[in-house]
Amino acid sequence: MSKKSKEKDEAMASSEGFNLDGILSELGSFGKYQLLLLVLLAFRDSFLAMCNFNFVFTAAEVNHRCLVPECEPLDSRFNASWTGFILNDPRTCQRPESLREWNSSAPDNFTSLLASSEFCLSRRFVSNKTVACQELVYENYNSIVAEFNLGCEPWKRTMIGTVHNLGLVFSFLLSGFISDRYGRKVVIVATPLAVGVAGLMKSFSTNYWMLLILEFLETALGYGNASLVLSLETVSQKRRVIFSCIADMMSSFGSAFFGLIAWKVPYWRHLMRAIYAPLLVVVFYIFLVDEGVRWLLAHNKKDEAVRVLNKVAKINKITLSSKAKEMLHSITEQRSKADEAGQHSPEKPHLASVLRSKKMLLRVALIAGCFFCGMFVYNGAIINSTTISGDKYLNLSVLLLVAVPTRIITALTLTRFGRKAPICVAYCLCATFFIVSAVVPKSWACASVMLYVFGQMCTNYGLFSISVVALEVFPTTARNSLTNIANTVGRVGSVLAPQVPLLEQYLSGMPSIVFGIVSLCSAMLTLLLPDTSRAALPDFVAEAEKIGEEEQTEDEEAAEQINTISRSVQQAVDKTFIGVIDKENPR
Repeated sequence: MSKKSKEKDEAMASSEGFNLDGILSELGSFGKYQLLLLVLLAFRDSFLAMCNFNFVFTAAEVNHRCLVPECEPLDSRFNASWTGFILNDPRTCQRPESLREWNSSAPDNFTSLLASSEFCLSRRFVSNKTVACQELVYENYNSIVAEFNLGCEPWKRTMIGTVHNLGLVFSFLLSGFISDRYGRKVVIVATPLAVGVAGLMKSFSTNYWMLLILEFLETALGYGNASLVLSLETVSQKRRVIFSCIADMMSSFGSAFFGLIAWKVPYWRHLMRAIYAPLLVVVFYIFLVDEGVRWLLAHNKKDEAVRVLNKVAKINKITLSSKAKEMLHSITEQRSKADEAGQHSPEKPHLASVLRSKKMLLRVALIAGCFFCGMFVYNGAIINSTTISGDKYLNLSVLLLVAVPTRIITALTLTRFGRKAPICVAYCLCATFFIVSAVVPKSWACASVMLYVFGQMCTNYGLFSISVVALEVFPTTARNSLTNIANTVGRVGSVLAPQVPLLEQYLSGMPSIVFGIVSLCSAMLTLLLPDTSRAALPDFVAEAEKIGEEEQTEDEEAAEQINTISRSVQQAVDKTFIGVIDKENPR
């Protein structure tokens, strides 16, 4: 892009951005239109969040034991009394070998012996020799693990979560491209429908591999963060963090009911149908949700942008000022003149041209690193929550519900103290809470759970704040694409997260220690990002590149002032020192 065209784009962007921000301020941030949008996005995102973590319960580990033919006729229940002296550790997939001599003796009365307690005695088994289980008995059959007999193949259970998060890698990349090219509304409507259809099909899976394929297709075709993008672009600069925090609070409150639904509907097929079916309602959003005004203006769809702004004013019962009306009229007039003159719409900037900027590439890399660490800790902590002390349904609901008070803190701190310092502090606290929760004695179960919850609050704060920063540092023309490229790389963290609970087998509390160490990495990467708290949302690359320059200039000025003061002090000390020497040694 030439320097002249850059300046032209920059001038156009600042002009339109300034006026648009003024109109958005006049339209208000919490009128009837915005409240309806919040409710619609909250409904959509609540059920998407439930579906996103469905495998926490549907693929939950189930207690199991070996089937022992010699003892089952006596009592076939999972926790039969004989299991205590026959099976030393019911969780293993090995059982003691029975004495062949006893099995081969007295064939005529074998059936009667089998039904007697005499046959099921520890002395009838070789204690120091084990054989692999031929069949398993499960405590309950509500999980995929029990229905598809995965008890002795734990990697298949965790693979469901890994494949789920691997699909998200493709999902965010695809949804980002579609959102920036075809609009936010397309993604907001299409992705929940894809998730809902794939999820319902998944509930009818006849085997493990069919379920795994549908798990990948569900996440690869659905999800994305278009709701957060739209909420940030809907209101003025001063209200964008508060508005997006309220939207996320409402969806978090809704998703917290997942624990209650899973408790009341424990069977995995029924649970899937209960949380996936409501997403089909989102098809009516075609008539209820409007395209983002910033996206419309950035793509030269000015008539549609004016229509949406007038609609907001009408629903909110707000009369725009004469200056705002002139601006809307001038936009429409400019478009009409361009059409009459036969001028074509300006060519949409390609993603490759945006990525030619070294600053954009560096920001993508830094935010990708922050997303990797944040998603690894956030997803891993939620998945691992079913293994910590307490009720697994309540644990998950609490971890999802902590986003509500966390968003209140986010709204207050990000607007008052900037972006970098609060995020860095949050991740440092996160590391402290997780590591301490791992070393707390097991007898202090309540304290351990509380520390774990506080750690999740901090990583929830950090991940959401990084998402806000990511959307603020990239231009409108490629905002969702660049954010989702970074998000896609970061999703590798969530792909690895389901495997973390396996570390508990080697050392108690090891998953929490790993979460703490990775959180410190996030804190260090955050320090390298620009502070976007005072910057308007950029529409073009030239405008986005300027974000952080003021901060850098202020730092340079501060450093220069410090150097000036240091030189002045040094000169004063030198003069004083020389004066003392001259007095002591007069010529």
